[in-house]
Amino acid sequence: MGALIDTAFTVYGLRRVTARIDAENQRSWALAERLGMRREAHFVENAKFKGRWSDLLVCAVLAREWRARA
Repeated sequence: MGALIDTAFTVYGLRRVTARIDAENQRSWALAERLGMRREAHFVENAKFKGRWSDLLVCAVLAREWRARA
């Protein structure tokens, strides 16, 4: 995943990378956190899936933040 973010910034010149994660998916949130992404939003009962409402987390990292962690 880190290589994918690095490619987004170095090859494609993106300024920002975001991830939209189901709040119940703790492993995905932990991975985003390990990669240096920060949580920017928590949408409560954002979407109905298989008959129940689920929350959505949005996290992001900027290119300058990504470069600074190296």
